[in-house]
Amino acid sequence: MITFENPTQFRQHKESGDVIVSYSNLMEISQGGPEIGDLSIKGKLIGDYRFGGPCIIDGEFVYAPVYVKKFFGTGFKLSKIHAVTLEVTVFGKMKDLIYLDNITDGRVHFFEDINKTISQYCEIN
Repeated sequence: MITFENPTQFRQHKESGDVIVSYSNLMEISQGGPEIGDLSIKGKLIGDYRFGGPCIIDGEFVYAPVYVKKFFGTGFKLSKIHAVTLEVTVFGKMKDLIYLDNITDGRVHFFEDINKTISQYCEIN
């Protein structure tokens, strides 16, 4: 069992209340780099996206890094997924890594590096 989660090793199944999140088809995007995969909520696959971890469940919303491929590179953006409608909202600037930490006072706090030295946040309200 994984007790300490990070973008390279995280739980593939999380539950909070009646929200159940599962990752599948995980793969490293580079050797020793973060893992991405498919994400399901309550058994329903969120299509058209590949998600990194770890995710955070906050009430009826799931926050997870979403893998983004662009012409000039790849990276992650923050996503907010409604657990009932499965509507995905992607926001923020593209980062090399998004390592979610917590949600407080209407902000999602995250780190931009595996060593937790570059701290950032995004407003979610």
